[in-house]
Amino acid sequence: MNIYPTQTLEIDAGRSIGHANPAIDQACQEIKAACAGFGTNEDKLNEVLGTKSPTERCLIHLRYPELFNKTLLSEISSETGGSYGKLIQLLAQPIEQAEATLIRDATKGAGTNEKLLIPVLSGRSNQELNILKKAFFKIYQKDLVVTINDELSGDLKTFYLAALNQMAQDYNPSIHTPAKAAEIADTIYKAGEGKWGTDESTFCNAICSVPGPFLAAVDAAYNAKHEHGLVLAIQKEFGGKAEDGLVFHVNSILRPIETVAELFESTMKGMGTDEIGLSAAIVRYQHILAQVKQAYHAKYGRSLRQRIEGETSGDYRKLLLTILERAG
Repeated sequence: MNIYPTQTLEIDAGRSIGHANPAIDQACQEIKAACAGFGTNEDKLNEVLGTKSPTERCLIHLRYPELFNKTLLSEISSETGGSYGKLIQLLAQPIEQAEATLIRDATKGAGTNEKLLIPVLSGRSNQELNILKKAFFKIYQKDLVVTINDELSGDLKTFYLAALNQMAQDYNPSIHTPAKAAEIADTIYKAGEGKWGTDESTFCNAICSVPGPFLAAVDAAYNAKHEHGLVLAIQKEFGGKAEDGLVFHVNSILRPIETVAELFESTMKGMGTDEIGLSAAIVRYQHILAQVKQAYHAKYGRSLRQRIEGETSGDYRKLLLTILERAG
């Protein structure tokens, strides 16, 4: 599942993109006006940033400092706070930079918020992981691989180091054949269910080596021989956060829309709402929200809008619903 808009890929490739046009300039002027003077006009900020696509927000991010000699993020950060502030600050950044801040939030201080980290690092292409690494280093002057190595432990660390070291192969139909799928499935079985104790490194490396378009074939090959797929194989061999990370990785590739719907629900079930997790989800998956809303309703019997309305309040709820409604 690709997260980044085309403009992000173009910029990463070293190509300049046109970001000065009347509509983008007008949005920048409205943001400036909303932040000017005493107090902040949150409704206007919601109307401007909450209704824009990831592509449009990327262009606003590029244009804003050219007009006002100040980054959009610094403008927004100085005017907002709390859960609302965190959400609109994520919207004020290109998605790869927003993800870098989420990783920083998940790893700084005592302990690590694996629940926030797992969706950002799972199921990503090598291209997007490369862009994310660059964004993280640009903002924090720290290597993302070193950060994950320092902050995680155990099998979850083994898995994400394999992913970040880009073991995934490029998909090639002449190489990735049914026979190759059976071979990889056999490697996974022998590292897990097929032996006494789990060879976690081989298991994780094998999962991470599979290009996204080929994972369904590997899952089918595993199921044909062992009467269940990769998710159950993971659940039999791993536990805790490592299980969560591996399962999310596989499901985000095999059934992305349903997996994101389940992620939304996980941020709101139980006591209290995981507001940073909810904010991260609605920003990162904005481009597929229309499909996610349908999947959520089908699975949980109520609308995602109703769920968010019942779990949030104030300006934070208004902004969440603005983004959700814009998705159609």
